[in-house]
Amino acid sequence: MSPILKKSLAAISVVGALASVVAGHEKPSSIVEPAAPRVDTRLQVNTDIDLAKLEERIDQGAKVDAFAPRNFSPVVPAQAAGGPAKPEAPALPFRYLGKMVEDGKLSVFLANGDEVVTVHGGERIGDYRIDKITEAEVRFTFLPLKTKQSLPL
Repeated sequence: MSPILKKSLAAISVVGALASVVAGHEKPSSIVEPAAPRVDTRLQVNTDIDLAKLEERIDQGAKVDAFAPRNFSPVVPAQAAGGPAKPEAPALPFRYLGKMVEDGKLSVFLANGDEVVTVHGGERIGDYRIDKITEAEVRFTFLPLKTKQSLPL
């Protein structure tokens, strides 16, 4: 074994021995853990209970059937006297762009989102039918509900 290798091994063993001695004498770090939030586990008392009403029922001899069916679902307000609300047609998705008269027939240019369409009376566009085109308005029928709507020009 060469003398350099012996000196290197000796130095490594000395450093290892010192490290093992020093390792046990370190100061513990002073990290403070945050305290867990306190949760109030006491029973919350509802002060809105009217004890007089409860005592009154007992005085009247009210019998309570513990096994009677109960409904714990929230109370839903009743609809208007006319029954359920009638479904309404959505707002017209069309925007008026212009009109043109060709061979005595009136055509109207409408925008439906990014799409531009030319319509005549009696045509169908999606869920809408063009009933009539006048100088003042375009009359539509929303076909699923048979609801009449108009678009002013």
